[in-house]
Amino acid sequence: MSVEEAVPEEFEGNVTADPVYFRIFFAAVTPDGALEYKDQTSENGAFSTSFTQLTNSSFATDRLNASVTQEGYVALLAEDNASGNLAYIRENRDENAPQRFADPLDLGKPAGVPGFNDTLLINGVTGRQNIFVTSSAPDNAIWWRFQNNNTVQMETITVVPPGTTTPIEVTVPVEIPPSQPWADWQQMAGALRSLAATQNADGRIILTGINSDGVPYLNFQSTDRPLLPEGWEGWQDISGGLTGFEQLVLCIDSNALVHIFARIGKNIYMKAQDEVSSLDFSDWALFATFGAPVGSMAASNSSNGGIYLVALTGSGSDCPVYASYQTSSLETSWTAPRVIAHVDGGSTLKLQPNANTLLSLFALNPASSTASYLPQISLDHWSATWTSLGGPLSVSALTRDVTPNTE
Repeated sequence: MSVEEAVPEEFEGNVTADPVYFRIFFAAVTPDGALEYKDQTSENGAFSTSFTQLTNSSFATDRLNASVTQEGYVALLAEDNASGNLAYIRENRDENAPQRFADPLDLGKPAGVPGFNDTLLINGVTGRQNIFVTSSAPDNAIWWRFQNNNTVQMETITVVPPGTTTPIEVTVPVEIPPSQPWADWQQMAGALRSLAATQNADGRIILTGINSDGVPYLNFQSTDRPLLPEGWEGWQDISGGLTGFEQLVLCIDSNALVHIFARIGKNIYMKAQDEVSSLDFSDWALFATFGAPVGSMAASNSSNGGIYLVALTGSGSDCPVYASYQTSSLETSWTAPRVIAHVDGGSTLKLQPNANTLLSLFALNPASSTASYLPQISLDHWSATWTSLGGPLSVSALTRDVTPNTE
C-alpha cells in the first residue's frame, strides 16, 4: 500500500483514553526476512510461546524500529527487501478488523538514496511519528519524514441552545485529517552514519548521531519552526576533546533532564542538560571504566524514576553485563556499576519497562541468532536465569503494547 492509497484513520485528533493494559511488544526479523512478533501474555508476565508472522513481505535483516502511534498503537518501521523502500506497519484501530496489523505502508525512500546506514522512528513535538534515516551513499546524507498534522476547517452546524427549543446555525472550527498523511522526504544538513534520539521535556526531538570519523553531533528541533529542516537549531559537535565514539544513548530522567551516554573503547562517558529544555549540556564526564571494551549499552527509566544504564563488556561467552542507576535527583548520584548478568559477547542489549515499572533486559546474540530476556525482581536485583525468546532472529525492536487486541 502506498502513501497515496492510505486511509488516514490514525489522523483523527488526539486520543487521551487510559490504556486498557500495558505489555511489552517484541518484534524481530528472521534471517530469511520474515517479520515476527511476540507479546507478553499478561502484564509483567511471560511471552507467548511462539512467534506470529506479521506480514508475508520480506524485510532487511539489519534494521528494525518500533514505536507507538499518537493513540498508543504499536508501529514498526522496516526496510522492504524487494524494493529497498521503508515500510511503516501499525496496528489497526478497529478491534473488529480481520487482522491485527494494517497492510505495510510503502513510504519509499529519498531520491538518490541507494540504501540506509541507519533508521530511526520516534514520536515528535506533535505526538506523531517521525522517521530519520542516513544514506548508505558516500555522502551519508540525513533525511527526515513525518506524519502531517490535522487541519482545521470551519463548518456550519445546527444546534439547539440550552433553555430553548429553537435550532440555530453556528459556524465552528472542526479538526479533520490531513489530505496527505505523510510529509515528503526532506534532507537535513549534515552527514551521519548512526542515529540516536529522544524527546525533550516539551516534546521536541533531540537528534544525535556519529559520523564516519567517529565524531558525535547533536541537533535540537526548534520551537518556532519545528517541522522545517532549516528550522532546527543546527548541528553541534559534542566530541568535547574525545575521539573514537562508537555509540550514543539518550534518556530523560524524572527531572525532565536529558542525559547522553557515549561508549568509547573500555569507557562510558555522560553529559546532561544544564536545565530543563536547555540547548546546553554539561561537559563529558567519565561515567565508568571497565577491564574490557564495551560492546553494547542501553538505558531506560527505572522504577525509582531515575535512569537505569546497562553495558555489556568483553568478547566470547559468559561476558558480564554491568548496571548503574540514578539514586537521587542529582545527575551525579549514581550507584557504582555492578554485574547483574552474563551473556555472550557481541550481543545487543535493550531495556524495556514492564507495567509495574520494573525493567526487562533483552539480549540478541548474533552468534546463535537467538534472543532472551531477564526480568528485574526489584531495583537492585534481577532474575538469576535468562528466558529464551527463540530464534533464529537477526534484528529486534521493542515497544509498549497499551491497546487491547483479540489475540
